[in-house]
Amino acid sequence: MTCLFPSRRLLSAGGYSCRVEVTLRVYDPRDAADLADVFFRSVRQVALSDYTADQVWAWAPEPRTAEWAHAEASDGRLVLVAADEDDRPVAYIDLEPNGHINRLFCAPEAAGQGIASRLYDAVEAAAREQGIRSLFTEASELARRLFERKGFAVVERQDMVIRGVAIHNYRMAKALDLAAPLPARSGSRPRTAPWPGHQQSRPAPPHALLRRALPHSSRNRRMIVNARRSLPPPSLKLIGHLPPTV
Repeated sequence: MTCLFPSRRLLSAGGYSCRVEVTLRVYDPRDAADLADVFFRSVRQVALSDYTADQVWAWAPEPRTAEWAHAEASDGRLVLVAADEDDRPVAYIDLEPNGHINRLFCAPEAAGQGIASRLYDAVEAAAREQGIRSLFTEASELARRLFERKGFAVVERQDMVIRGVAIHNYRMAKALDLAAPLPARSGSRPRTAPWPGHQQSRPAPPHALLRRALPHSSRNRRMIVNARRSLPPPSLKLIGHLPPTV
């Protein structure tokens, strides 16, 4: 089971009501513990709007570790985080080189504020720049509604048994029109994606994608520099698609 994002139902239930101001940036290794925490709290608290207590326990029976989060985030995929005013991640999304979105999670306190939508838009812009022709994911009930608004179609419902508990998600996919205009940064002229049939010889590295997908700011410039420094040596092969973690 993978993608999840908060619902406004949590707000109406009296959970959280304050607005969280965020900045989108690339993952940094110091974020690992916060990503593990966001994942666990998102599943165990937010998913109760669409799944039972037994189902969310089966999905995430115990907190994940910082080592788990970092191992996944540093395997060659692009990971974007939404950081609050203290620069702590409250949501994150990833994009694997083959177009697979494996993670989209948001902390309960950031619910219903459009943060997941902003993260998705940044990832789609990066995918278009990279010449990726389609995106696919395995979405929870909550995430399915967001992905449908973003133009994804349900391929099939997947029913499974995890730790003895029946649960389901949805295989979803979206074809990208690489000739469509990309979102322009504030104050810039609209850009277009590569022409139809164009194939890049190699995927753009994370720091290059972030330079294109995120707005100009001194903080984002620092994040781009850090992303460049974190690239593996050329001799190391980047890991592609990994099975979803449940």
